[in-house]
This record gives sequence, C-alpha cells and structure tokens, in this order.
Amino acid sequence: MICIKNTSFSFYLLALCFVVGASSCLPESQDVVDTDNSNFIHKVFEYVYAPGMLAKSADVEYFIGNPALHSRWIYLGGFGGYIIAGFERDVVNKEGFDFEIYALKGAMPEPAIVYVMTDDNNDGLPNERWYELKGNQFDNSQRNYWVRYYKAVNDSSNINWRDSNGKVGELFSGYGSIHTSLWWWSETKTDSITFYGTRLPDSYENQSTTSGQLWTVPNEKFTWGYAENNYGTDYSQLTGANCLDISNAVDSLGNHIDLLSIRFIKVQTAVFQQAGWTNEVSAELRGAKEIK
Repeated sequence: MICIKNTSFSFYLLALCFVVGASSCLPESQDVVDTDNSNFIHKVFEYVYAPGMLAKSADVEYFIGNPALHSRWIYLGGFGGYIIAGFERDVVNKEGFDFEIYALKGAMPEPAIVYVMTDDNNDGLPNERWYELKGNQFDNSQRNYWVRYYKAVNDSSNINWRDSNGKVGELFSGYGSIHTSLWWWSETKTDSITFYGTRLPDSYENQSTTSGQLWTVPNEKFTWGYAENNYGTDYSQLTGANCLDISNAVDSLGNHIDLLSIRFIKVQTAVFQQAGWTNEVSAELRGAKEIK
C-alpha cells in the first residue's frame, strides 16, 4: 500500500425536518455548521484511492475540519480505496449515534464501510486493532476479501484485476473525461496493488426493460450503517451525513465488541461492481464529526 499525502426516512419525517429544524430529523445529530472545530476530524494519517473512473487523488484537507467551509471532497475510488483519520479527542460511546460522516450530497448510494479504533496506548497513532461497524448488509457481506489491480499497459487501456474468489476482469477505460488507466500512483513502482477488506453486495441493478441501461439502487438495499448512503434511515438530507453508532462494532469474526470510546476511523469503499455506463461504485466523502 502507499500513502497519498497530497493528494427510509418517510416523506412525512423529511417534511417535518424542514418545519421544526435539522435537530429534529436526527435528534442525535447536529447541523454541519458548527463553531467548535474540535468536533471534526483533526488529522488524516493515510489516504489511498483505488482505481476507477472517479478515482484520483485529492487534498486530504478536504476531510479535515468543518466541511461547511469548503465545497470539495475526497475520492476513494473503487473497491478498497480508503482514508484513515483521527479526532482531536476520544469520541465517547454513548446512547444513540456517536459520530457522523459527510458525503457528496445528492449522489446515489455508494456504500463505504466504517471501521473504528481506540487509542488505548495513548500515543495518538492508529496502530491498534480495527473494528468494523456493522450495517444492515453485514450477514450478506464477504470478509477477508481482496482485489489486485494491475497497471494498464498504456494510458488508454483497461485496468485488469483479480480477486480472492479467483475471478478476473477489467475496469473499463474511457468513461468520463479522463481515462481510468491514468489514475495510477506515481509512488507505486510495482505493476500491481492489492486492497483488502469486507465486500458488500452489489448495490446497483439494471431496471431497464429494453436493451438500454437504467441503473438504480433499490431503496431497501442499504438501510443503515454505511457512509455515503443517502437511502439510509441514518442519513440527514440537511447535513448530507450518515450517523454511526460505536455500539455496532464487531471483531474480525463478527463478534460484538464493547468499546467505551474510539479515536480513529477508517472509511473504505466496500462495493466492487461496475454498473454499466456508470462504471465502478466509488465513495466520495467530506469529513466526519463527533455528535454531542
């Protein structure tokens, strides 16, 4: 791996939010406009985007602090792309939601799994054990999954891949204004890179009844527990954030883990799918904030 350093709520409930204010939509959540900057992400430790049409490096500053102060975001790219960041202080596991992750408003769900880590050794570094936050598709996901991407032979070629299931395929180049193959890492001198993580079920389905393509995400597919999921019951239309609960933490075997607090988060694109002309599913994020 490399470190890129510069780089259903109902209609009624949604309407009620606009009548009585954002804090009534998700009582545990706050609006993105917050004068206390210490509630937000304090530092990014690692950022590695994965290949795909919407994969490119972005300034890690777009994940730090209050996202209301800028209009940019971090690209995680296709499956495996991730960012590791930390809060200024421990986020306490209390009743209800504990923190929220901001994403690109108005985008179709491109679910990313969230992992959390404590700072029990008090060294301020994310060097302990990661715990996955369980979401509604946990039982349908594949853990210990990996994908190896191979560098394209030229700037207009597809990127080949192989995964832990023994499958092979290509990420198609040429969608969008920039070729998929152009998004490789100058720091990576080898001809391949491998991403590990939990893989969620495919999100998009082709609903077209003709030879055309109409790719959509069913409303009931991802209902809670993921970042960049505006179909979730934990999503605020006003702030553009999904709310997360530390109490949903599980270990690598899927066993519940009681955590009093966390300091660090890892957010990783968890769907590995090319949905026709929309190409790969790739998460875009704008930061995170502790919920008081």
